[in-house]
Amino acid sequence: MSNPTTNREREEIHGDQVLDLMAALARAVLWPFRWRVLTILLMQIVSQVMLLASLVLPWQLLQVLMTGRSRIDGWVPGTESHGAKIAVLIVAAVLCFCAYALLKWLITKAIAQLSSLILGLLNKTRLVANHRLVGKRVLGIVIGALSSAVIALLFCLMIAFLHPLLALLAVACVLGLVMMVSFYYRFERVQTIQNTLQGNVLTVINISFALGFLIIVLDYLNGTMRPLLTLFILLLAMRQLMVASVNGLVNFLSIIKYFQQINMLLLPRSQQISFSLTTDFVQRFEQATLQQWLPSWLIESKYCVGDLEILQCRLLYGRSVAHVLVCETDSNGLPYYVLLKCYIAARENEALHETALLNEIGGYCHGVVSQSAVSQSVMSQSAMSQSAMPTVPVLRASGQLPWCHFVLVEIGDKPPQWKNSEERKPWMNELRQCLCHVPLPNHLITQYTATFASLPERMKKVAASHFAYLTQQDRQSFQVERFMQLWPFMIAEVERVPQCLTVQNPSSARMAVIDNHMLLLDWQGWVYDTLGAHWPLSAKLQAEILEVINSQWESADSQQPWHGFDSPTQAANCVALAARAHEFCQRCHLHNDSGALNMMSGLIKAYEVITLADEQNSPVKSAVEY
Repeated sequence: MSNPTTNREREEIHGDQVLDLMAALARAVLWPFRWRVLTILLMQIVSQVMLLASLVLPWQLLQVLMTGRSRIDGWVPGTESHGAKIAVLIVAAVLCFCAYALLKWLITKAIAQLSSLILGLLNKTRLVANHRLVGKRVLGIVIGALSSAVIALLFCLMIAFLHPLLALLAVACVLGLVMMVSFYYRFERVQTIQNTLQGNVLTVINISFALGFLIIVLDYLNGTMRPLLTLFILLLAMRQLMVASVNGLVNFLSIIKYFQQINMLLLPRSQQISFSLTTDFVQRFEQATLQQWLPSWLIESKYCVGDLEILQCRLLYGRSVAHVLVCETDSNGLPYYVLLKCYIAARENEALHETALLNEIGGYCHGVVSQSAVSQSVMSQSAMSQSAMPTVPVLRASGQLPWCHFVLVEIGDKPPQWKNSEERKPWMNELRQCLCHVPLPNHLITQYTATFASLPERMKKVAASHFAYLTQQDRQSFQVERFMQLWPFMIAEVERVPQCLTVQNPSSARMAVIDNHMLLLDWQGWVYDTLGAHWPLSAKLQAEILEVINSQWESADSQQPWHGFDSPTQAANCVALAARAHEFCQRCHLHNDSGALNMMSGLIKAYEVITLADEQNSPVKSAVEY
């Protein structure tokens, strides 16, 4: 079942693909803007020269204080006196350091401008704001890798000019570092190698210093020792060379890590480089390998009968989950479709989560009255074909293999049509209505509520002490005191909202359509929480909530959860408050205090809408009772 490709062959394939990517980047991205890129590189070189000068000049200042002489004697007119030499050295050191800091700022600004220019000219569809941020980040990584290589070469040439033997040692150190990274390199461990490199920069520098001092000792024993200033420059150049080498390797690994983002955001479609992960999990889903093991395994395990045809295989979530659509043909020649979902070992909990849910509600049909909507996982194919088409697929089998966890679900006798992120948007309201109606068993509700805190529980953990660090002026501008006074009343309003099944990110819930009927496929992210808790904030929030609640309000079966509200509008106001409170708690939990503070005024207004509606309804109630 495993692919016999050796690790060495895989690394060579990776190396070829990375080289192809670098060539494509140079050809399609950097070359059209070569003068801007060259300007940035020249600024990088000048900034390193200024940094070196700002470190060398204090050495000369120390020499003037100790001996009264320095290397600038005779270079600058009017520096015969002791005080003039000190003043010139101090001014020169400050100017060099300021020039270095200014150049670093200009380089950052130039890279940002180049990123905006490149991304603005790219012919990319759906390049949203988040994609532009990612594009700037990956382009900064590419230019950073190029700059580090140029800086390392610059200091290597400087060392070679001053001390050829030390330059040979520096090159040997850099090559040794590259060989170590190459030896331990695996695509899955890129982040680990990056962290190791960044955490051991001082160790690398200290080793290079020790080897550099060894060369200096050999020079001393041979009587060819350089002046102290030259030795100081050599050691500084050695340090900058090693730092640039480490930064270059880290950026190079980042290019590999962001391979797909660079492909998608920076390269034209015609020049994109194909790159497949070489993990054992992914190799099993290559077209040739998949045909070798999957049909025989399904038949031997008695999960399927008849002739099998693999129609489609998709790798999702960073290639850690695989979806394989299989067509099963019975003896009468009738097709039937099943979906195999495989999870890597790290996603075991998600597979178990989905299995537990499908064991209880598999086969649920939204919008129709279906017999035994709960616990229909044992429903036969013939019964399914006679009943309504299920919104929640039926679980056929689940279990664990040595290399993955799998879930096998039944799709039906018609092929599904997958929907991408844009095509899912018109289905969001139907998705939410379906989630509100799913009859979740009590033991699953108990299991979830015992494991995860509900929205009211999360809200109660937010105390006034969280914002105690603010100044009095900031507390007044953000209305912190008024907000914390109203916070307990907001919690009480949110506690009135009924709880139901939902998914942590409904906008990314993968789904298919069969004859204009929605079929939900990813259930590993289900939660049982307050309605609206995971509802994304938008300008259409109130209208979307009201539409969902109106559909429930007209149904006698679903009216019970809303018995504490007088109208759908009143209920929608509380659900909208819950949506804002959930986002506020998320930002507090992530210590995104600026985002949380900016939400306070919106939460106050949302609560005032509720209280105002209650005040307007109270006279009507009194009149009716009277």
